Amino acid sequence: MKIKAVLLDFDGTTLQRDQVFISVRNMYAIRKVLDRGIYIIPSTGRAENMQPPQIEAEKRIRYYITSGGARVVDHSTGEVIYEEILTPEDSARMCRIFEEKNIYTEIAAGGKIYLEKEIAEHLERYPVPSHHVWFIEAGRQIVIEKPSRYFLEQGMGIEKVNMYGIPGELQQKIYDQVESSGAAHITDPVGKDMQFFPRGLDRTRGIQKLLEKLDITMDQVMSIGDSVLDADAIRASGIGVAMGNAPQWLKDQADFVTASYDQDGVAVAIEKYILGEQ
Repeated sequence: MKIKAVLLDFDGTTLQRDQVFISVRNMYAIRKVLDRGIYIIPSTGRAENMQPPQIEAEKRIRYYITSGGARVVDHSTGEVIYEEILTPEDSARMCRIFEEKNIYTEIAAGGKIYLEKEIAEHLERYPVPSHHVWFIEAGRQIVIEKPSRYFLEQGMGIEKVNMYGIPGELQQKIYDQVESSGAAHITDPVGKDMQFFPRGLDRTRGIQKLLEKLDITMDQVMSIGDSVLDADAIRASGIGVAMGNAPQWLKDQADFVTASYDQDGVAVAIEKYILGEQ
């Protein structure tokens, strides 16, 4: 079996514990794969402009599967290959659930991250994840006054939403409102941190659209990941790799269980199946 593309998750997979940078061994393996003319394709829950700095700097990595499959892009040209997002009307409705409630919320739309103005101006009050600091310090976020009004007026659809530090008294209410909306689905249990995507989003549809463009079939793909968002691709790929830190049910469905994310598990899998090194 000749592998022509590697689908690569980041958080809990390729990145180190800081969730920003890639280890030397992992990055070396990635570059050696690219040297062989094999595609490295980020396949992640992150938005397009929140990819790890080393990935952005490697210009041979051109195609991104982002926001859990909601948006597939050619990062070098800006072409949107596939999109499955909320309508502007549903986006506005979803924003009304969390806006003006003092919740640190990242809204992904059009490949960018948007923050509510009241939150952005007082970040010291909120539980900003440590791996978001580089992104904020770089000034990549777009600050908007009232998200519900903004997306409706701009005619923009949301790809995904991440909420952090939700007050205990609001957690179940927000969960129920999102789940009963008919427009979006929360992928996490009720808790202080939750994320939601468009309801019915199928990550494999975006993957298939990209592979058709590249004239590649799923049996020519190696997928590496650690979570439920990676499961369908791991099952469908020619070589499905689960990280050592993945849950047992995902390991049971993979062709190979590699080392954990903090032990260069990505490099271990690439060396075994592509580079032929032990």
